[in-house]
Amino acid sequence: MLPLHMGTQPQTSPAPYEFLVSAPSFSNGQPIDVQITGSEYRGVLLEARTFASPAALGFWQTPPNNTQLLACFGRPDSAVTHSNTNLKTKETMYTWFPPNKDCPKVVFFVATVAQSYDIYWTNVKSKVVWRNKEATCGGRSFASNVNGIVVFSLLLSLLGYN
Repeated sequence: MLPLHMGTQPQTSPAPYEFLVSAPSFSNGQPIDVQITGSEYRGVLLEARTFASPAALGFWQTPPNNTQLLACFGRPDSAVTHSNTNLKTKETMYTWFPPNKDCPKVVFFVATVAQSYDIYWTNVKSKVVWRNKEATCGGRSFASNVNGIVVFSLLLSLLGYN
């Protein structure tokens, strides 16, 4: 998720960006709206991921103005990126849908956000978004797996993803 900006390096300071996510959990076919809050930005690369794999998950709906879908991991709608360097604001809304099958227990959103060509932050992460206990994602509901959820929740808390 590094931009191909020759002669530049990501910022090492904490990113001045955070995510505003429309729901704390996701279900089959239900969209999650994602906004990047903070100052205006010109470039973005945005994906949904899980801890078990670096592959982008789910798919993005028609992207907002000044952005476009990007094919990652062989899927044409697995990421969103900028289509120009026009300013994007905290009002820019990205809409993500979870995978139709094999949903993970949690996802998080991760982005590279560029204020300008040579000022950008990588690995900007959201808080985790849990799979709704009623979601089946092509399989059975995991509502009965309480012990696994408790242990996984504790692990995420210890890692700072709460």
